[in-house]
This record gives sequence, C-alpha cells and structure tokens, in this order.
Amino acid sequence: MKNICIFEDNEYQNFLPLVYSRPVYDLRCGAYTILERIALQYPGTNIKLFCREYLKNLTNENHPYDVNETNFDDGNCLFINGRLLTSSSIPISGKEEVGIKDDSIVYARLNKENCLSITPERFLDKDFINTLKEKFEVKIVDTELIRYPWELISNNQKQITTDFTSYISTKEKLLQSKAYNGVHLIDGSQILTGKNAVIKPGCVLDAENGPIYIGNNVSISPNSVIEGPVYIGDNVIIKAVSRIRAGSNIGKACKVGGEISNTIIQDYSNKQHDGFLGDSYIGSWVNLGANTVNSNLTNTYSTVKVQMIDKIINTGQTFFGMIMGDHTKTAINTRFTTGSNVGFACNILFTSTPPKFVPSFSWCSDNNTMTYDVKRELQVAKRMMERRNKIMTQNEEEVFKTIFDLSEKERQLHYKKT
Repeated sequence: MKNICIFEDNEYQNFLPLVYSRPVYDLRCGAYTILERIALQYPGTNIKLFCREYLKNLTNENHPYDVNETNFDDGNCLFINGRLLTSSSIPISGKEEVGIKDDSIVYARLNKENCLSITPERFLDKDFINTLKEKFEVKIVDTELIRYPWELISNNQKQITTDFTSYISTKEKLLQSKAYNGVHLIDGSQILTGKNAVIKPGCVLDAENGPIYIGNNVSISPNSVIEGPVYIGDNVIIKAVSRIRAGSNIGKACKVGGEISNTIIQDYSNKQHDGFLGDSYIGSWVNLGANTVNSNLTNTYSTVKVQMIDKIINTGQTFFGMIMGDHTKTAINTRFTTGSNVGFACNILFTSTPPKFVPSFSWCSDNNTMTYDVKRELQVAKRMMERRNKIMTQNEEEVFKTIFDLSEKERQLHYKKT
C-alpha cells in the first residue's frame, strides 16, 4: 500500500486566527482546500493526517482519514507539508530524501523503518528540519509553499483557473453549462453549473477572463453579476443585485450579497447585504452586518502591513483587505481599515473604525473592549448553527473552549482582561 501523510509544521502560527479551529491544510484556495487538492493528486493511496493534538478528534470527525496515527507498518510514506499549494504531485516512489524550500520541509520520502520514529509533534518542532538534513539526502525544490494568509488570496484567482482546467472541466461529468431564461452567459464553455442550480432572469455570468464554477443547489437572485474566475460552492444563496467579482471563492452554504472581490469565504458564513468585501479571507460561521465594508488599498498605494499577534509584517501586497476568524460577528455599518486582523469569536459593535488588530474572544464597542465570556459566546455559536440545522458536536465544543485558553496571550498583549 502506498502511503502519504499530510502534516502541519510550526509555521501554522502564521495563519492564526484562521487555523485555531482547523489544520492549515483545511484552508481554501482555488476550487479546493489544500488537503482536497493533494488527495486528488494521489488517487488510490492511503492518506494519513498529522495536526496539533487538540484538533485531532475534530479533524478525524471531519475527514475519512487516520489522524495522528503513527503506525506505518504497511509500508513507506511520503510526508507532504500541509502548506503546499501545487497542482503537480511529488513522486511517492523513489529514494529516501527530504525536499526543502528556504527553512521549511516541503516533503520527506522515507522508508518503513524511518517512518516509525515520525510523530506529529516532530514536524511541529521548528528544529526538526535539521535532524532530517543530517540523516537524509536533501533536495532544494522551487514550489509554492504558502507562509501567510495573503498568499492564499494572491494565488486564488490563478488557482481557480488551474483547478477548473485540471480537475473540474475534465472530471465533473454531471456538470453542465445550460441555458437559463433571461440570463446572459459570456463564454458559456467556461461556465459549469451543478444540479438544481437556480439562476434568475437579469443575471450576467461573464467567464471571458476566467471560468465560473457554480455548485449544486445554488440560488442566484435576479440582476446579479458574476465575473470569473469564480468558485461558488454547494447550497450557496446569492442575493439580488450582487456583484461577485474575479477571485471570489465562496464555501458551501454561505449567504452572500453586495460586492465581493478576490475574497475567500469558508463554509456557513453570511454577508447578505450591501457593502464591499475585497482581498480578504473570512472564516466559517461569520456574520457581517449590513453595510460592513473593508478597505483593500491604502491611500498612499503602499504595501499593506498586518499586525500578527505580537509582530507587524509587511505583506508585500498592494491589495490586501482583512483576515477574520470563525464565529465573529459585526454590527451594521462596520468599517475595517486595510490590513485588519480580526480574531476568532469576536463581537464587533463599533460605530467608529475598529482597531486593525482585534484579539480572539473580544467584545468590542466604542465604550470598551473586553473579553467575550466563553460560555455566552458558545451559546451564540450553537444558536447560529441551529439556524442552519447544524448541531455543534462535542468535539467542536471542546475545540471552541480550547481556543479560548490558547488565545489568552492575544488578549493580554492588547488589553487588560475584565
């Protein structure tokens, strides 16, 4: 049996708050998550997953693979970094070697005996690369190993097009581009719609500059414009007069409206009303109030800087909007500045502009910013999920509570706990 194991390394920290509740390989870019794309590249293989220990049970609940199991008695294994964004596979068979880019492990191809000493914790140790370098032949590789969330955003348009060409248009035989009454299709050969998709009159789907994928049971209300490349997942609802621009990547069961441009949205989030959302990455179970907007370009046209908990990083990007963790909510008319970083499970109630960095589990208003009581926020999260006929599992609840403890450092650094 051929084995691959997708692992997290120490660099997962650069993707907080988005990865508090998921391994880094469950982040989206293009038509798939990183894990989904790697799995497509290795059909018929035995897939194992390594992640942080507190995410083990939830990850096992969400995926049909062994998680953090270190039994490799059935053969050799190719270990692949969960930050690897590529559409070309690394050979499973071959001599033992370690692929390196800069100071990170891209892959490690090991025989059965050497696999037995490998654990998830070892890949999370930033010094493990030195151990591998000393023991195995090293190959320097030039590939897309993402280091920060904005690299997912900047690669998103290209990746949608690549995924459409490599996987969707050739393998999704049940999909078809069909005529819809009163709907204008531009370059219809690059538009694929799933089963029971409803597109109302007055809509324009423009695939002239890139493909458009519309999943099963999607509903697009009248007079909306979609400009490819765009990916829209199953069971998404798009409100009337929406503008879904190039690079929009909308996960399953989201409800969206207004203007969205080059933005990745994880599953089950809402942005139903008017307001601009651009060059951003939004987590799951987020609700953006009416007229919530973000800036994605500074007035000086300089590259955008982002506060990442305890350090400020220059993204090198001229266009970058914001990062927002799961379960965060905003009030109407919320206005985020360029390069904002909003944590997990926050409640944003500012009438003025929020700070560029908001720690996880923050209750923020014009008068005060304080810790959001975890029991109260847990009730809100369960209530929102129930509205989508989803019941929070015990594993989800345990992870939720763990994130509260893990994010204490953020709150201590940025305000006094009350």
